[in-house]
Amino acid sequence: MLTRLQLALLRLVKVVDASPALLAVSVLLLAVALFGVLFGVVWAFQHFTGVFSEAQQLADAIGIETHRLLEFIGLFVGVTILVGQLWLTHRRVSAAESTAQAAQETAASTVKSNTAQQFKDAVELLGSDVPIVRIGGIQALGFIARNYPEYQGAVAAIIDNYTQQPHSDGPEEDGEL
Repeated sequence: MLTRLQLALLRLVKVVDASPALLAVSVLLLAVALFGVLFGVVWAFQHFTGVFSEAQQLADAIGIETHRLLEFIGLFVGVTILVGQLWLTHRRVSAAESTAQAAQETAASTVKSNTAQQFKDAVELLGSDVPIVRIGGIQALGFIARNYPEYQGAVAAIIDNYTQQPHSDGPEEDGEL
């Protein structure tokens, strides 16, 4: 399940897909906002509870002010989380793209297979003894030639050969229909 941050980043990536500079600025602003929220929470917790004595001791040992140490820790944690989320989002988008590409290839293969079967069936209709069935085969070949240009040469050759074959579709010689 995607977190709100991941969904926001996905929307952001979709919106600024054509502009990497805008994406970089947006990510920077998001990092600053996260840092501000984290710093505010830490400051409020320290200010109202006074439980950061270990942080105070560490800050005194290094020689910096406590709020600067907390800013650095908050920034480090925030950036680490942000980079991790961006990496996870990138992996999910890549996986979705791979799945979509596989689906497109499967659909293209299915269409090609169905067209080949339609072509085979249409050619078989030309061999029927019933004239209307042969006309249906010619119409089916025409449909294939119009919608699938790669079959146009084969359809033209088949129709050419078919029209050169003798057919006895007229009335029988004894006068019957």
